[in-house]
Amino acid sequence: MSAWAYAAAILGCGLGACLRFALGWLDRRRTFPWPTIAANVLGSALLGAVVAAGDDAWVTPAWAFTLGTGVAGGLSTFSSLAVDIVVMAKDRRVRAVALYVAATVALGLGAAWAGYTAVAALA
Repeated sequence: MSAWAYAAAILGCGLGACLRFALGWLDRRRTFPWPTIAANVLGSALLGAVVAAGDDAWVTPAWAFTLGTGVAGGLSTFSSLAVDIVVMAKDRRVRAVALYVAATVALGLGAAWAGYTAVAALA
């Protein structure tokens, strides 16, 4: 992989992080971590689509690296998910924690599958 591919992935990561920030900014009340779920679901869908596009050689490895590792990696966030869980658990919001984890896993897996399937169907 070239230095340009790494530079593009770094810029993609910055773009993904800015998108994640924008999602968080839209929900200022923060009663439930919907922005984190949205970021993780969008990142999962994008990564699924990128993997399918790479499998069908629609994108070069450098583009797959930029979009998958960079943009999807910058957009999705395990660390925010973990901190949200710790904060809700500290506040004894057990049902919210269970809903959050279940929604993140189910929607994330579904989005990855949908992204992969949608792009694979175009091949």
